[in-house]
Amino acid sequence: MPRRSLSLKGKGVSGLRQSVLDLCEGDQWPILEPLPVTRFLGESFGISNVSAHRVLNELYGSGHLWRSAAGRYYLLEARRLLEKPLPLACLIRRLEKWTVVGQEMMHGIDRQCGDMDRAMLLVHDRVLFHQAAPFSPPALGSHPQLHQAMDDFLLIHAARISGVVLDELWPDHVLWDFKDRLKSGVVLYRHTALGFLGSVSADVSLAARKVVEHARENSFEKLALLVPPGKYPPSEEMAIAIRKAARGKFPRPPTLPFVAGGNHEPLINTLAKQRKRVLVVATEDNLAAVFLEAIQAAGLDTSSAPGLLSTMGSRIAVELGITSVGFDFQEMGARAAEMAVGGKMKHITLAPRFLPGKTL
Repeated sequence: MPRRSLSLKGKGVSGLRQSVLDLCEGDQWPILEPLPVTRFLGESFGISNVSAHRVLNELYGSGHLWRSAAGRYYLLEARRLLEKPLPLACLIRRLEKWTVVGQEMMHGIDRQCGDMDRAMLLVHDRVLFHQAAPFSPPALGSHPQLHQAMDDFLLIHAARISGVVLDELWPDHVLWDFKDRLKSGVVLYRHTALGFLGSVSADVSLAARKVVEHARENSFEKLALLVPPGKYPPSEEMAIAIRKAARGKFPRPPTLPFVAGGNHEPLINTLAKQRKRVLVVATEDNLAAVFLEAIQAAGLDTSSAPGLLSTMGSRIAVELGITSVGFDFQEMGARAAEMAVGGKMKHITLAPRFLPGKTL
């Protein structure tokens, strides 16, 4: 590794010039370390600060040194490293806990970072998310644990990033603690009431209206909500919006007591015996997939009763032929990355897209 040393090649202006030229030709100075300030150089070589500055400026003009925007002088090779744009940070759950939706959003972030010539810094923290299986209730870290995780992240990375994209699981009550320190932060896949942050979320109101519209067009008479266990903000937002959109058009949609790995036979039998056609609206694709498997195992045809529709519409639903009023999660990630780097925070909602399948 290069040693930090500045050998004295004589005194005076000529001695300083030769010493710096020797540094440029050798490997005695770290590339990312600025040269000493002119006061130190002047004292070392017995010249004034002005003379020392003049020498450095002349060597900068001749192409031997590089001067940063802050006015410090570096070896020429430092320019290609220090002038690179700061990376975009993604503060998300651990990689092995990514959902398909998370993977799709990260594809969008990666694509946008490539377009902006930005590196991407992935930062994971184990306290953010714990889940034994894709369908079991998730557990978040406590407020003190999440506060400490965010504090650690900002202490290490805040000065070295251009912005940060935040996992939808980061709760507002924790993020609020960092309103004076969290700059250019964008929350994925949920709305936030925090004005200092941006967000790219699903337009749940429009999606809910489309769900009700498709239900009515296909002669369904009742709706039922299938939501994941625990609190998942995007699902909660969607369920609230569907109940609101159904008001006056359908009875208040109940939440189905459906747990992956449980005994589904009583629920399936209840749905099969309904005299009125029921459309089951799943707000999470993993659960929609398990529910579809349970329906098919019972010999029921989702084209008749009950029907199944997803409000997520990820690759899981598409590959299984589940009809969806879902979202382009790659676009969601790309828009979040663009906003975080641009630094102008706003709340964006993406319009839903109807993905026809075999279950409606």
